[in-house]
Amino acid sequence: MTATAAGLPEAVARGPDALFALLAERVARAVGYDLLTVLAPTPGGRVLTRLFSSNPEQYPLGDADRVEDTAWFRQLFGRGEPIIANNGREIERWLPGFDVFFAEQGYGALANVPVIVAGRPVGLVNMMGQAGHFSPQRLAALRPHLPLAALAILAAAWTPR
Repeated sequence: MTATAAGLPEAVARGPDALFALLAERVARAVGYDLLTVLAPTPGGRVLTRLFSSNPEQYPLGDADRVEDTAWFRQLFGRGEPIIANNGREIERWLPGFDVFFAEQGYGALANVPVIVAGRPVGLVNMMGQAGHFSPQRLAALRPHLPLAALAILAAAWTPR
């Protein structure tokens, strides 16, 4: 079995929680992170729901953010392009006021990467790390794992939780 397929059939059979756990394990090895969350818009599209969190005490599952017409939302869900912010100034540019909030939690960089299915963003992989962590090479290492993120998001949409 290839590294890509290892564990996947079992995770698919077990459901979204197993798929998210497999995603977290693979992304930890390939990219590294201090926090990994996966979010998706609710069916009405007014709220982003956190479907997975590597630290559910700090970032619990459930409704996370209201959808508003911001540069952050347009970049991720309008254009389907990632946001990489490797220091407080860059975080402030995309999420005004959050640079201090994230720093207080011990994070200095973020990577928000849209998960695209059939040309449409269906969710978001969010990673937090230390300042300077999310290099182009690390983002390239995430790319092969985005289909697994898509599968987990779609499985969560179809599975009562």
